[in-house]
Parts: sequence; C-alpha cells; structure tokens
Amino acid sequence: MRLLSNQEESSSGYPRNIRDFQELTSVKPSEWTEIELHFNHRQMSDLSPWLNEQGTHIHNQIIQEIERRGV
Repeated sequence: MRLLSNQEESSSGYPRNIRDFQELTSVKPSEWTEIELHFNHRQMSDLSPWLNEQGTHIHNQIIQEIERRGV
C-alpha cells in the first residue's frame, strides 16, 4: 500500500482523490478505488471497537474486496 504525501491530502486531511463515506455507502465496494478501500479500511479498523452491526458488515465487505483484488 502506497502512503499518501501531504500534497495528496486536502486541507481537511482527507485524500483529494477519494469520495466521502456518505457517497461511498451508495456504491458497491467493487466500484471503489484502491485508495478508497485502503483509507476506509484503516479508518474502520481504528473504530472497530465502536462499530455497530451495519458498520462491521461494511468493514467486512471492504476486507473481502481488498482480498479479492489482491491489493
């Protein structure tokens, strides 16, 4: 996984080339970019103790897609 440089992050700290999670929830993980998958996997991993059932399900879908792509 390639780490993002400071130039690739917006002023909010969110990568510039990534859709926000609200938008991504209406798109299947198979249509997400690799950057979106890795960024949201990292975020959800950090939050995993507090995820509800729906959040855990989405996180599992992200993990399965990362594994499917082999990235």
